[in-house]
Amino acid sequence: MLIDTHCHTNFKIFKSQVDQVIARACEAGVDRLIVVGSDLKNSRLAVRQAKVYPEIKAAVGVHPHHVWRFLEKAKSQAQVTGESLDDLRLKVVETVREQLVELIKASPQEVVAVGEVGFDRHFYEKTQYETLEITQEYLSWQQAFFIMQAELARDHDLALIIHNREAVEDLLKVFAKRPDLILPQKTVFHCCEPDERLLEFAKKHRFFLGVDGDVTYDHKKAKFIQQVPLEMLVLETDSPYLLPEPERSQKQGLRFKDRAAEPRHVAVIADYVANLKKVKLTELKKQTTLNASLLFSLTEPVA
Repeated sequence: MLIDTHCHTNFKIFKSQVDQVIARACEAGVDRLIVVGSDLKNSRLAVRQAKVYPEIKAAVGVHPHHVWRFLEKAKSQAQVTGESLDDLRLKVVETVREQLVELIKASPQEVVAVGEVGFDRHFYEKTQYETLEITQEYLSWQQAFFIMQAELARDHDLALIIHNREAVEDLLKVFAKRPDLILPQKTVFHCCEPDERLLEFAKKHRFFLGVDGDVTYDHKKAKFIQQVPLEMLVLETDSPYLLPEPERSQKQGLRFKDRAAEPRHVAVIADYVANLKKVKLTELKKQTTLNASLLFSLTEPVA
């Protein structure tokens, strides 16, 4: 058994293909998928997919990149009403909290995590937000959204899926001030950056680290994963992103939809990581499945 602990079959690229994607995953030995939300709309879709497909469990949350949308709307509202952005941030975060709580309470069997949430200082060349800038105001909104969503994971005994990109200090500062948000064995650093500070923090607090297809072509990531104890690793694809080798090279130059990663690629990642860490594939499968089951409280077998 293999588990893809982070995929996005709720994204537009997989529209009308979910049946086939799941079938290909099962064929490759991947029989459980955690479908992760990045905004309210696709979080709802993740829950709907979990209700239809027994192989799927859902995570609901707002990705830090999409926090920009809420900030931009608040700026427009402030110009009309004269309200301060600080006051509007409190209102917006509370509104989003209410919507996420509604999702969680309405689907207790389907929702196993809050995510993906966190901090992101990366400059994306391709983004739907043409005016996006990494400002202090934006980071303060990211922090407010992260704290609110981490509280939800804590209060509802759900896993917490953390996205952190080029913002390690932002994340660790929050944990230093809010140790109540440190959830041992219930937190994963998704697609963990090869940063020793994150690894040490994860070891200290019994967090899990997600390893994706980039480990097959990023030498720095591969060296980093060699240092991570097997008891801390979970496998993920972040599909449709991070297509692993050798398909990545074989499909270079094709349209994105023709070179999208899928949950089936967890099998490729598992094989690569087993060789990287010099352990038997059966051992790696067994341990990472155990880790994922613990992280997401997965007890029932797939129907």
